[in-house]
Amino acid sequence: MHHRRSIAAGMALAAALLVVSAGASSAPRGPTDRSVKLDLIGKLKQGPEILILGDSRGRQAEPSLLQRLTGHTGFNAAVTADRFPGQKRRYIWFVSGGLTTNIPDPRTEADPRGHHYLEEVASYLSTQTVNPPWATDTNYRPDGSLPGEQSPPTPAQVKQVKAKAAEIVAQLRQHPPAAPPFDAARVQLFEHLLAYMNARGERPVIVFNPVYPTVLAELDKYGDPLATASLDYLHSLQPRYHFVVVDCQDIHKWGGTDYDWTNTSHVDRANMRRMLRYIVTHASGALN
Repeated sequence: MHHRRSIAAGMALAAALLVVSAGASSAPRGPTDRSVKLDLIGKLKQGPEILILGDSRGRQAEPSLLQRLTGHTGFNAAVTADRFPGQKRRYIWFVSGGLTTNIPDPRTEADPRGHHYLEEVASYLSTQTVNPPWATDTNYRPDGSLPGEQSPPTPAQVKQVKAKAAEIVAQLRQHPPAAPPFDAARVQLFEHLLAYMNARGERPVIVFNPVYPTVLAELDKYGDPLATASLDYLHSLQPRYHFVVVDCQDIHKWGGTDYDWTNTSHVDRANMRRMLRYIVTHASGALN
């Protein structure tokens, strides 16, 4: 029974972290990052001591750097199955404003292993469907991280990212942001995962993803309603659940730059390394 509960929680992690926004779709073809990471997890001989969870914004996080900082092995997981149910684990969980959604990703459902995970948490999932692009990165190191060294951004790339950020700022001024109404159903799976981790004696580190500085400055003019509502919600959970929040939205907190960005949503590896150091030192012992 304990093993089955552990497997179910691994499935829940997969469901929580493999959700997408709507977009153009193409017919299923070949492997995806979901299936490739499941393959890598299946080849692990020992359970990782730190799991890196979240969406594409966390892909630049390197378990090898975390091991140098903490002494613990890691795996960068977009999905995970708990093959090592008796092992205590630490979590770095990258989130953005809104925290989570409960819409299953069809790329996960297409893999029999992913489909099985989603069945385990079906009661927490929305019946809404989405159609994301099928093509994803499928080239990863055995620890789930992206391979190779990343070249520094070119001046042209920096200029392009800044220009895109300026467009986003203009859109915010035209359409000021507002937090959507609280949806209790949407966060049921999120709370289920927190409860599971806590039951195992584990305290996840929830990291708010960085926001490009000019965009964050504009959001702050309106009180950044979505992020503020998410932080307030997390604060309301603290009497019931144990977790650490590390807010990395402001890059100046952790020594980030405005040029080490792949695009306006994703920091590159240089910024991610700076941020991981900040996360480890501000994790309140949860990664020890």
